Amino acid sequence: MVPPPYETKLNSPIGAKLHFQIKKIGFVVDYNFYVPDERDDTGMAFRIAYYRATQYYQNKELCVYVGSMLCSVVPGFRSSVEKSLNEIGIRLRFVSLPSQTKENNIDITCARQLDWSSILVIFGYCILLLFNFKSFNNDAVGYNNYIFNCIRGLQAKFRWDPSNKLAIPFDVTKAYAISTMLGSDDLCATVKKFLIDNSDHPDSQVGIVCKYLSVILS
Repeated sequence: MVPPPYETKLNSPIGAKLHFQIKKIGFVVDYNFYVPDERDDTGMAFRIAYYRATQYYQNKELCVYVGSMLCSVVPGFRSSVEKSLNEIGIRLRFVSLPSQTKENNIDITCARQLDWSSILVIFGYCILLLFNFKSFNNDAVGYNNYIFNCIRGLQAKFRWDPSNKLAIPFDVTKAYAISTMLGSDDLCATVKKFLIDNSDHPDSQVGIVCKYLSVILS
């Protein structure tokens, strides 16, 4: 179970902005973007987005789900994530979970339980996706070896149960789409600032992940 509440853990470092504008002119597609209820302690928004991302969807939709996972952990990423998605022709419909599951016909039984360390490992992996694929120049083998090592490094920061299998990494096609479509300069700068500012986060597990990722991305 995710330690309650998300808000006290992660909302404060970068304040979430609630009002945005669509700046892209032209063809725009609407997608559901899952956000946690104000005091949710179930991790439902993250878990639904994670489940959706593990299914094969169009690249734009995949980027929405990864963005949703990032913002479920750090609401302060929301402005930069939405800006990145707007720039590729996506307008977001915010769905607050778990309170809006019924009205949006969301089957919550598909979302597996994830403890806080599992969520942070997936979150860390999603951050790496924003940055690292571009530097491998389509070297799929080199990228896969690198990202597997990074995931193992994240897991090693916790008392990881080897039987806890996560559906990461994504395949190279998905990784490339996320890196090139979601990983805008603005979002990457916001993420790097968060990592640097939160290496000593009050939640020691968050601090550990921030330190680890800061070193990798330095």
